[in-house]
Amino acid sequence: VGGGVRAARPRVGRDHTRCPLIPRICSFALSIARSDMCMLATIATCALAPRRPLPAVRTPAARMSSPSPSSTADTVSKLLALVEPTDRGIAASDSTRAEASSLISALEESWAGTDAFASPYLLRNTEVVYVGQSSSKGSNAAGGKYRGRIGRALFRTDALFQHVLDDVAVNVVQFRLLGLVPGQAILRGAWRRDEETLFTVRRCEEALFTAGAWRRDLDQPELASLRRNSSRPLSPNTIAVAFEAPRVSLFGREGRFVNLQLGPPSSVGLDVTYLDERVRICRGAGSGVPFLFRADSCAQPGAPLNAAAEQWRVCVARPP
Repeated sequence: VGGGVRAARPRVGRDHTRCPLIPRICSFALSIARSDMCMLATIATCALAPRRPLPAVRTPAARMSSPSPSSTADTVSKLLALVEPTDRGIAASDSTRAEASSLISALEESWAGTDAFASPYLLRNTEVVYVGQSSSKGSNAAGGKYRGRIGRALFRTDALFQHVLDDVAVNVVQFRLLGLVPGQAILRGAWRRDEETLFTVRRCEEALFTAGAWRRDLDQPELASLRRNSSRPLSPNTIAVAFEAPRVSLFGREGRFVNLQLGPPSSVGLDVTYLDERVRICRGAGSGVPFLFRADSCAQPGAPLNAAAEQWRVCVARPP
């Protein structure tokens, strides 16, 4: 009817079977949706899960960093205070010895890789203030039988020194026989370092002050012999010392009245593991026992033990 409302035609659904592309598009869209949902679920799970700490990675800067001079100085001060009442380590308890060992290891680690022979602190007088030996009933690595149980009773220790100088190394035990008669025992020897970083040593009978044999490189059997049962590797800072027969003076430390040369020569190796203006730390080449030497008590004129540290010179200058 003209001017009337047109009747709406009923909408008839399209037959998708006539166009096979449409269901494929729908299936593809559905698969994408499912994939997105799985991804979102995975992300949510990871976000909500407790995080594990990542392993620490040492950067080159961290690997090359070293303790500050102030912290190292504090460690040295703590170590010196710890060992002072221990009679150079002989009277140290197990706990004190363990703490001293920890402090020594910390100093050694902070100094690892340093050339001892380029240091201005190697060649000087030093006092032995600690030996990390577990027992000294028979003898001690510093002082030998003078520092064993019987030796300490007969020869009361007044001072114990080890000097590494330009062309000589000297071990000195100053004592009082029966607590009354002053005397000292002196081991003087030549020390060398091989030109090719490995130190050189020969049996003292073959090499004492004999340059040719003394400079010969160690072969493996000799190195194993020097290290004995120690598994600790020796560093390029190791020195070899060939000692003369010991000198012993009595009724005075200058050798005026009794000045004897007794006993066989000997040879040792010492690995320098730490140096600073106050102390030197070494380890025995064959034993690995740590030694702590103090320089500020005797190295310079005016130091408390400087005069005593020089008395060996007068004694060895006199004929035995």
